[in-house]
Amino acid sequence: MKVVIVDLGSRLNKVGGQARIAAILYRGLKRFFDTYYVGYETEYLGGDKNTVLLERGTVLSLSLRKNRFSENWALRLGYNLVVVRNLLGIGMNRGELLQKMRAIRPDVVVANSVQDIVLLKYLKRNGLEFKTVYIDHNSISTSIASGYLSKEAMPLTIGCGITAYSVADAKRKFFNFFDVNVALSPAQFNSIKALTNKVTVILNGIDVKIAKNADALSRLRLKYGFKSNNFVVLYVGRLFERQKNISTLIKAFKTIDNRNIRLLIVGDGPSRQEYTKLAKDDNRIVFTGNIEDRLMSYIYRLADLFVLPSFWEAGLSLTALEAAANSLPIILSKNVYVAGLRDSEVGEVLSFNTNSKEDLANKISLVYKSKKIRDYAVLVSKKLARKFNENSMLLQYRDLILKPKT
Repeated sequence: MKVVIVDLGSRLNKVGGQARIAAILYRGLKRFFDTYYVGYETEYLGGDKNTVLLERGTVLSLSLRKNRFSENWALRLGYNLVVVRNLLGIGMNRGELLQKMRAIRPDVVVANSVQDIVLLKYLKRNGLEFKTVYIDHNSISTSIASGYLSKEAMPLTIGCGITAYSVADAKRKFFNFFDVNVALSPAQFNSIKALTNKVTVILNGIDVKIAKNADALSRLRLKYGFKSNNFVVLYVGRLFERQKNISTLIKAFKTIDNRNIRLLIVGDGPSRQEYTKLAKDDNRIVFTGNIEDRLMSYIYRLADLFVLPSFWEAGLSLTALEAAANSLPIILSKNVYVAGLRDSEVGEVLSFNTNSKEDLANKISLVYKSKKIRDYAVLVSKKLARKFNENSMLLQYRDLILKPKT
């Protein structure tokens, strides 16, 4: 059986959970199938004989994405109607891509981004037949995509055809196009279930190599100016305020009057400038930019606490799972906790009111001061790491791919 993992959405970001899951599926499913990848080179995946790598254009730079014109709904509508619907600017002529897909002749195509529906429709119009699987990394099933022409909803509404008369109708058409949809949390499952019966839930999973090189760890401490007795609070992910809510983390941290506590913010994104401006008067806050994937295990070992303040996540984020696998206590926003973990039997995860800097500051201080709370949080993290593991996730995707279309 031939399985193609598609991720056109990765042209915007070389890092992130969506691109990472695509890479894990491409490599991990090789145990069971002839597996191929169509998308962009990322931090997690390069090129080999079974990859069709598309070329990123410089036009999608952070400066353009932050440009005020990108906020204009009419310009976005025109861009999606002309560029997205015609597969322009994907880094390869669509006719050439069609020929490559005809050469593969996939039995199953797994889509990792909202934009992928345009490619799948094009392939089907041109005679290719395959089972379609969509993974809702973008959480478009929930209230995130609320406005018909919002940034979040527009790829959805355009992909389904401008004939959709509402966001709900566009979602219904979108999810029913696929033979099966994968929700990454119980909350997502319930949202998709209201639109179609073609849905299942598969929790994200990841395997982590624990860093053991003490010299490398010491070099990192020196690089970021951390003393061995500093208590390091860690955030890892995109710097994107609309989703990640890092401003609340920075504001909360600045209210903590303790020079021994440090905040390490790892990642990059369109909101970095506003975050550095917000943090500029507190030298306890360190920004690293993107870190190579091979070094991330040392970043987690450097930390004492992991915080994920997001307004929303598609299931439990891979960075939170990595932190858990490294036995770090974790604090999640209540939005993420309720959406991704409330059905889990791992124990009570520390969480805070998503919009309250005071609540988050109190939770950070609580973990810092109380060994009993830290020890319990570490135990919860270890249970999380066992429950959300990569092998279990891959076996579920294998069974889903093998299941006949209904």
